[in-house]
Amino acid sequence: MGGGQEINVFGIDINPKAIAHCQSQGIESKVVENILDFFPAQKFDLIITTHCLEHLPKDSIIPILTHFRKHCLAKNGKIFVAVPNAQSHTGCYWAYEDFTHTTLFTAGSLIYVLKMAGFSDVAIIDKDALSGSKGLKKMIRKMFLKFYMLQYKFWNKITASAIHQPSPIVFSYEIKALARI
Repeated sequence: MGGGQEINVFGIDINPKAIAHCQSQGIESKVVENILDFFPAQKFDLIITTHCLEHLPKDSIIPILTHFRKHCLAKNGKIFVAVPNAQSHTGCYWAYEDFTHTTLFTAGSLIYVLKMAGFSDVAIIDKDALSGSKGLKKMIRKMFLKFYMLQYKFWNKITASAIHQPSPIVFSYEIKALARI
């Protein structure tokens, strides 16, 4: 990283095979059975949790996020969260394809649990699912996305369906959020 900043990476998981793989790649990591018993020696500037929260019992999600905020993040720390998107075309698929999923999220429910855990400045990232697209591919995806949004709004009108207005609509299979203490 520029400016001579040192980057330290530390990983935790409940799966010893995942930890062994990380360690084989030179990444410091540790098996942690109960995240609420994890108190790092040094707090982190950033915590990344991807496709983990949906495996937790619903009543433990806010306490675990609160634990991250209070005991694992440094002052001005941030958390990046990615979870399957219950609002996507594949939302129901992800709810039942992976039998270990206990909770799925919408953008609104992810924002809610992060705020209830004491995080602020919660931002949904890449809500249009265009990240990584370039040039003609990006233009085509944008065009189809506009068509999809019109169709989505049309069918919601026809069926008298609604979404919670403060909730951003996210079109990718996953919701990504960044929040700070």
